[in-house]
Amino acid sequence: MITASLVVLMAADAWSAQQPMDLIAALEQEQIEAVFYGNGDQSVRGRIRRSPRGPSELYVPPGTQFWAQREGRQGMTTLGYVPIDLRRRATTYVTIPTACTNLALNAPTGFDIMIPTRCPDARMEVLCMTIGRIWPARAVSQLAVWAVANDPPWEEVRDYAQGHAAGDDEDARVAAAEVMRSQAAELLRAAGLDPAGFAMLW
Repeated sequence: MITASLVVLMAADAWSAQQPMDLIAALEQEQIEAVFYGNGDQSVRGRIRRSPRGPSELYVPPGTQFWAQREGRQGMTTLGYVPIDLRRRATTYVTIPTACTNLALNAPTGFDIMIPTRCPDARMEVLCMTIGRIWPARAVSQLAVWAVANDPPWEEVRDYAQGHAAGDDEDARVAAAEVMRSQAAELLRAAGLDPAGFAMLW
């Protein structure tokens, strides 16, 4: 005989499996098994398997941090909300858009295991949420992320900006990099952060 409490428990399990679940919470509650790897300076790749009672859908919140386990490799922060559908196959492979959070370190590779953690900085969470809403140029997003994560002076990121700037000659690339600098300031402002509080934007 099925008791009322058992029926309620079964219904709760069914409801829980239908609700999108935060990636970190799902890992902490052992609702999924997952491993993540580096994938250069723009994303992290992962392999996820749900438990029998695990969620049908996950989401990776903006600013979720992936830490490389090898010394000298960049950490990565998640840009925007990333939904993950686990309903269609036993193992789901994902690519999560990210930006680097450790200036001057090498980007993680497929040989680097990445450990996901909750966003360590509320400012980064808001910035990454804003990036996911606006989707500015990739290099502009990266400059803004470095501003929050590492607060470097402009001189330390100028070569990166110029390397990603359009232009047929050096003068044109220098000018385009300054435009990107202004766009990064606007992006921070859109996230409710004062650009004057960051060294690269003084």
